[in-house]
Amino acid sequence: MNTSYILFLKRHFLFSSIILLLFAASCQKSEVPSPIPPRTRDTSRVPGNPASNTAINTWITDSMRIYYYWNKSIPNDAQLNLKLAPPDFFESILDDADRFSWIQNVDDLNDNLAGVSTTTGLNIMLVSYNDDESVLGVVRYVIPGSPADIRGIKRGDLFTEVNGTSMTSGNYETLLDPYFNGESFQITLATIEDQVLKTGSKVNLTATRVDEPSVYYHSIITTQSGKKVGYLFYNRFLNEESNELLDVFKEFKSSGVNELILDLRYNLGGGIAVSGLLSALIKPNYNKNQIFVNYNYNDLLNAMIPVEDRNDSFSRLFPALSNSPDTAATASTMNAEVQAANLNLPKVYILGTYNSASASELVIHNLAPYMPVIHIGETTRGKNEGSITIEDTRKPRVINWALQPIIVKLADKNGEGDYDQGLIPDYEIDEVDFLPLSPIGSKEDPLIAKALSLIDPVASPQARARTMTFAPRSLLQKVSFAGELDKRIMKARPVQMDGTIDTEALKRIKGNK
Repeated sequence: MNTSYILFLKRHFLFSSIILLLFAASCQKSEVPSPIPPRTRDTSRVPGNPASNTAINTWITDSMRIYYYWNKSIPNDAQLNLKLAPPDFFESILDDADRFSWIQNVDDLNDNLAGVSTTTGLNIMLVSYNDDESVLGVVRYVIPGSPADIRGIKRGDLFTEVNGTSMTSGNYETLLDPYFNGESFQITLATIEDQVLKTGSKVNLTATRVDEPSVYYHSIITTQSGKKVGYLFYNRFLNEESNELLDVFKEFKSSGVNELILDLRYNLGGGIAVSGLLSALIKPNYNKNQIFVNYNYNDLLNAMIPVEDRNDSFSRLFPALSNSPDTAATASTMNAEVQAANLNLPKVYILGTYNSASASELVIHNLAPYMPVIHIGETTRGKNEGSITIEDTRKPRVINWALQPIIVKLADKNGEGDYDQGLIPDYEIDEVDFLPLSPIGSKEDPLIAKALSLIDPVASPQARARTMTFAPRSLLQKVSFAGELDKRIMKARPVQMDGTIDTEALKRIKGNK
């Protein structure tokens, strides 16, 4: 097999006028083959005209039959209703075991994967108050520079109303539609004083395009016995923002950090390349050729992709972190950067919850064969899968939908990856039991306090005392989400794949279609 194909396909793969965005940096346009129009049963459609549902759904079917991990479960053509709206059609062909594939407007999806979204900047959870009827919103964090940040909203703030209507167990899903849809809305702030809920001011929040940073906050904590603990609240695995990570770890290393608390409690995932970079910066005895991840595709792709190409070492992931077409130079440069910033830690403390998914779980799970990983928090989401973006790249574009299907199961260097039910913590702590929420990075936060008590036993009595002061409020209970609302709140970001797919093999697949 031609090695240049493998390097090329870590960045691009073109097939039937769709580009599989393997979440590497773009090559120069001159390197990209001219696209071939997709097979359709609607020959009246040409570039520049809107595609019919039949044309779009045929394109969806053709793509999914090749790349989808559960491609064998897709019904035969005679059983397909190609006249459905594309989102409904896409849902109709998904396997029952698939919790994470989705379809979205192509521009919105690509913005979202790049950390850009239309939002007020709030990230919230819900609790019931006093009984099962009244519902309160709790602000988990606010994106810096967002409308909510500008209006002074902060972590731990409570609100009772949306657009002037009190939230209850019967209406909160509808009232929160603007929050989920990226629209403007108004909230009514509240406080709890002596077990009594008191409403406060109303705050109008305008939705706008916001670029979310991957590194939300970092600091260095010196414990009572003098240990230097790096704390990193990492909220988005963005391949394009790898320099943010490198800068933080360089600061940690130059400051003599010898322990690390990695906070992934709300991190729903992102790029596999930057998850490899983060792991490389943490682990002991770093070697660029060590395997970070193994891949298992569907039977069709597994038959075409050599076993030796169904994994990635750290260095093979690095080219996806740069726009440079010189992958060898990029890998060499990134390796040098990692060697200069690697902390060579004997163990790592990772804060993970049910809101930790995808690339977050990959770091927790795939670091474990190399070092002790102490997981504090809750059982994670359970996404041991990777996906790619499939979109129409003709100019002008005909199909305005993009697919984000699961194509691969992920495993660690030993081939173990059975965590679809989530990763169970070593120390179980639910921050909702200790409201009000402490600021990000605070020693008073119960998850951080637990990590510090493990890192520095000398300070453990003080840490335990702090934790005990967070008396659980029995009148506040976490709202358990179900069905569609759970999907809206917990849409885990894909582990964005830069995987290796053999061009020649895919040509043979194409020829058999």
